[in-house]
Amino acid sequence: MANQNIRKPRFYVDLLNHLMARGIAQNGNFDVADTGGSGVTATRGIQTGVEAQLFDMRPSTLVSFDTAGDTDSQVVITIDTQGAYAKTFIAILNHNMKSADAKVRISRSGTKSHMQTVNFADGDRMAPAEIVNADDSGNTADNSSSVVEPATDGSTLFTFSEITDRYIGIQFEGTNSQTSVLTTDGTFDGSTDLTIGCVLIGEYFDMPVSPDLAVTRSIIFDSTKQQKSLGGQTYSTMINHGRNVSSTSKAPFSLPNVNRSVYGGRLAFDMNFSYLASTDIMPDEYHTHDTTDDAVIEDVWNRTNGNHIPFIFSVDNTSTGDNAESEHIFARFDQNKIEMKQVALDTFNVSLKIKEEF
Repeated sequence: MANQNIRKPRFYVDLLNHLMARGIAQNGNFDVADTGGSGVTATRGIQTGVEAQLFDMRPSTLVSFDTAGDTDSQVVITIDTQGAYAKTFIAILNHNMKSADAKVRISRSGTKSHMQTVNFADGDRMAPAEIVNADDSGNTADNSSSVVEPATDGSTLFTFSEITDRYIGIQFEGTNSQTSVLTTDGTFDGSTDLTIGCVLIGEYFDMPVSPDLAVTRSIIFDSTKQQKSLGGQTYSTMINHGRNVSSTSKAPFSLPNVNRSVYGGRLAFDMNFSYLASTDIMPDEYHTHDTTDDAVIEDVWNRTNGNHIPFIFSVDNTSTGDNAESEHIFARFDQNKIEMKQVALDTFNVSLKIKEEF
């Protein structure tokens, strides 16, 4: 959509960081398989970086895998979501899958071992739908898994119908000389190793209404410092200009390879939502977490612990496919409280401030 026009916003909120913020350990629950074997049954472990950096919500910190050292191997990540939490999206930020000749296979199961085995033969499909950079996708003939192949390096985001399976499998595998996007006979690039910045899994939430017309959209250069000399001359320094990109690393939802082609500054939105039903804001009961309830507090504010955990934000929940990067940012709340002003019986107004992260 042109001009980043604001329609009905959507929040993609990560479940894994919510769990870790509430005491669940990363190690043992969100794991990369150790390197084992060789050839088509092999798994490749981490080459640089550490496992926790795949889930630290810092997409500029890259984790690399020695896929060039065994091009017909796989990288397998097993996720234990700790229960029947609803999941409707997966995002992979700052990856080089196109350069590394890679695609991603996903599957789900109620049994952990099913998601630890190469190719997930005992798993179940997830029927992905492209939001950003997930051009080729489909389900295997036996419906044991689904595959997504990005068209470019950068950020990939896709959705699927709500699932509640406890275990999720993510497998990166090669595309070079593959028979089709769904087959497992492709290989990684022989000289470029796979790199990943961050992995998010969770449930997206669509605001029930569009924001009021008085939306404030800002582009903030908040890393410039100015000083004046005794003679009145102004001097300015710039710590950073905003999003950073290179041939090997891209800020979330950026496409260029050089910084001169990136828009500078930090996007921010100040939005008011009027006449929301109380059922759209608060959970049915506030004394315990209900994984089946859908509300702003339940699915967004509580999951991010206010302004603690970043999320993916879209100004238009219908923007998908080519150029959909424009409507998405990696962001966090620019407020530490959410105020709900009652304006009628069981009806409230809510204000949200959102600022881009890098």
